[in-house]
Amino acid sequence: MELNMCVLMDFENIAAGAEKEGHGRFDTRAVMTRLKEKGRILIARSYGDWGRFAKYKQDMLEHAVQAVELTSYRGQEKNRADIALAVDAMELAFRREYIDTFVLLSGDSDFTPLVMRLRELNRRVIGIGTRRSSSRLLVESCDEFIFYESIKRGRKTPSKQPPASDAVESLGKDEAFALLVETIEGLQKDEPGPALAGRVKQSLLRKEPAFDETEYGYSGFARFLEAARDKGLVSLSRDERAGGYRVDLPSDDRAEPADDDEGEDLPLLTGEPGRLRGVLLRQGIDPLDALSRHVVVHEFVDHVNERARRKKRNTLIYTVGDVARRTRQTEPPVRTQHVRSVLQSIFEAGELIHADGNPIRKDSAPFTLQHDAEEILRELRSYYVANLLRQGERLNDSKALSMLLWGDEDHATPAEELVAWVQHELAEEDTADGPTDDGPDSTGEATDDMPATPVGSSAAAEASVDAADAPGTGDAGEDAPKRKRRRRRRKKTVAATDGDTPAAEDQAE
Repeated sequence: MELNMCVLMDFENIAAGAEKEGHGRFDTRAVMTRLKEKGRILIARSYGDWGRFAKYKQDMLEHAVQAVELTSYRGQEKNRADIALAVDAMELAFRREYIDTFVLLSGDSDFTPLVMRLRELNRRVIGIGTRRSSSRLLVESCDEFIFYESIKRGRKTPSKQPPASDAVESLGKDEAFALLVETIEGLQKDEPGPALAGRVKQSLLRKEPAFDETEYGYSGFARFLEAARDKGLVSLSRDERAGGYRVDLPSDDRAEPADDDEGEDLPLLTGEPGRLRGVLLRQGIDPLDALSRHVVVHEFVDHVNERARRKKRNTLIYTVGDVARRTRQTEPPVRTQHVRSVLQSIFEAGELIHADGNPIRKDSAPFTLQHDAEEILRELRSYYVANLLRQGERLNDSKALSMLLWGDEDHATPAEELVAWVQHELAEEDTADGPTDDGPDSTGEATDDMPATPVGSSAAAEASVDAADAPGTGDAGEDAPKRKRRRRRRKKTVAATDGDTPAAEDQAE
């Protein structure tokens, strides 16, 4: 849902702060363009002595900002703009109920009570100010605070110069495509992931109301997007619910070879650890190396928790790109395809929990996390071991498994315990599913080869093994009973082929 905004500028504070900190003339266009990416600007007012700031009056006019004149009296103007701004803000808050967001351009701590009162009235408050001139009190009071330096740094093209005449000039085709890319980048600052084509055009029109794709020979906006895709500027996907396009930048898919060129290769696993990784790769599962997996999981958990604190939903389909952008800055950097592999394994391991308390069944469903990063890493290790066992691997070489899962040979004992525990869980699942043709029912009791207590929490181990059996994303549309029957049939098949594993030997006895 787009925001209905009221923009109020303490112009002396923001303009003086920009010049004092070496940012030059205050860029009104950059600020207003950034705000138009967030929603509709219904009211925009700027308060100051426009005799002193006459050089900015044309900027205000060109960007539809009302310049509220507060002429100084005998050189004394202390707090005049502040009081006028605060009075107008409260009046608008009570008389314009459709305004849901106030944008305050100032770094003055005197506005802190105003911000707190607006929030009491259930209005969202966004602050904009320069980094060194903005009070920490004001920053902490706002729902969101954007530093002017970030807005300037984010602009890849300079502000347009006003035309010599009053005639409306059309954008060139290249400029239109550049505006499209800039618009998508702006939308993804607030909501990462592909955006609906309709929302992209709404945001584009807020920036350039005279935009019309028919001027460039395209019959509709969809054809314009397809032309941008053919140029490699955007990537398109169909939205199953809305029926139109979803638009994204090509950084994660079409630009992935460039990402591979810039990234680092995973450490090469040779011998038995490399062979075990190959077994998982043939199942479409890539455990990476231990360090890269650790980086991805921690960045993933941090990102999900940050969005949760901001009360924003997390969905896997968008989270992959967000985490990939974070891991490009880590040491070691991790490629997008490797991030996707780890997050897919987390999904299949049942660690992404829906509001109903069950693991999500498709990558577009919102989820929360019930475990921290280290617990998720433990669940992933159980998931990998369960899949290896289902492929008939005996996993007798504990040092090789330690190298695959922990990145060293020092965890041989935990590796043995983990294998024994997962075998125990698999055997109990087969018993719970009923007798099979492979032998009599197992009692499920601990034996000398199987610990009676879990390594870690039993609930976590059970969740990881259950998730290892669960169908992938392609099966998300099936109803629960069908999925359960399919899982049982697959388990019986595995049991029939894995008769030489320790768990199967115990069952046969």
